[in-house]
Amino acid sequence: MTVRIETSRLLIRPFREEDGEAWLSLVNSADVNRYLPGDGEVVTLDDFRQALERRVNSEREAGYAMWAVDRRDTGEFVGQCGLYLSEKKGPEIELAYHYLPATWGHGYATEAARVVLGYAFGTLRLDEVIALVMRGNTGSSRVVEKAGMRLVTDEATYYDLPHLQKYALTRVEWQRLGTAASPD
Repeated sequence: MTVRIETSRLLIRPFREEDGEAWLSLVNSADVNRYLPGDGEVVTLDDFRQALERRVNSEREAGYAMWAVDRRDTGEFVGQCGLYLSEKKGPEIELAYHYLPATWGHGYATEAARVVLGYAFGTLRLDEVIALVMRGNTGSSRVVEKAGMRLVTDEATYYDLPHLQKYALTRVEWQRLGTAASPD
């Protein structure tokens, strides 16, 4: 299975080997990393290749992964959005996204989050998806709220990080929102 999701402005697709440099510029950005768990080590092309292999396997086995997000009009890589097992073990499935700082404020994150949630609840028939946001990341909080997710707690601990905001959305809630057919 190869996922390809299009909106009026975006193409969400599997990562490819040639995406390595663009992905590295994203994950090594200080602006992006201030809201991510980790030790601040520089990520390498070898790390990308390992991530690519995990993502290919995840998509093949589970039907979801973290995907590349490109602008449809230019083909330019703007970030990544997708689903994965929370804390790499589940059972919860997490929506996550990261975008190049130059693309912030254009609505790409919300647009992609909505269609990925539509895929999760429509194609995959998942019962629930969560999202985790570090305190202070108001932009990310707005994204998940605009995508229809509700705040469950602002005291969640995941990835050994306390005080995370945990958002959730169920398939029933998604259907009630009526946004499943409206990616934009």
